[in-house]
Order: sequence, then C-alpha cells, then structure tokens
Amino acid sequence: MTADSFPGSGAAPGGGVQAPAPPAPEPAGTTPAGTTPAGPVLGFRELSERVIASVADRYPWLNRVLMGMLAVFTGTCVVAVVSRLSPLPLIPVPLFVVAAYGLRQARGATERRQLFNWVLLFALATIVGFWLIAVVGRWVE
Repeated sequence: MTADSFPGSGAAPGGGVQAPAPPAPEPAGTTPAGTTPAGPVLGFRELSERVIASVADRYPWLNRVLMGMLAVFTGTCVVAVVSRLSPLPLIPVPLFVVAAYGLRQARGATERRQLFNWVLLFALATIVGFWLIAVVGRWVE
C-alpha cells in the first residue's frame, strides 16, 4: 500500500489509487497491415524464440541443471542394465547423448533462432529417450 491509498489522505474518492486514463484509440488506417498498435503479430516460432531466449538469459544456471539431469538419466539406464541383466535399458542412452550435445551447443548460441533449434533438439531427443524407456519397459514385461 502507498500513502495515497489511505482514506482521507488526499487521494481520489473511495480511498484507492486511480488507474490512469486509457489511451485514446488511434484513427483507422494509421497502423500498417498485419500489425496491431502494440507491435507486429508474432507467430508461434517467434514467440517460442523469445521465451527460450528470455529463460536462457534470466536463468544461466539452468543449462548445468539440465545437463546434470541428463547424466542422472543416463546413469539410471546403466544401473538398470546391471539390475535387469539385460542390455535393453541402454537403448535410450544415445538419445540422451544427442540431447546433451544439443544442450551444450545451445549454451554457445548467439542468435535466437540457433538457440531455439538446439533447445528443440534437446527437448525432442529427451522426449524420445523417455518414450523408448516406456516402450522397452512394456516390451520386457
């Protein structure tokens, strides 16, 4: 709360802080086709690029955490080989290695599009690796 929001402090009637007046609407024909007064209309890819770049800038430690998680997933597959006495749990390991490569390349990406592509490779390889774990688990049953 601010001092302006207390009743009787000289603020607007009702005691609350009043919102500023909305901006006046722009006359028709002043914005180019395909844009809004707030800016150009973005597609799904551009929006995804912005979100991924913003997360990468805001949380620089996220890369190390995800790399550690991939190491844990790979270690779990190796331990499963020993416990099940079967090489089948090693099937998703190459995909986790590809995901780690994509994550490593994403760390050095300088453009949004490059970053998006490497993060997409990381995500798809990880998802397919988990899918393979489920398939192998169902197959072995």
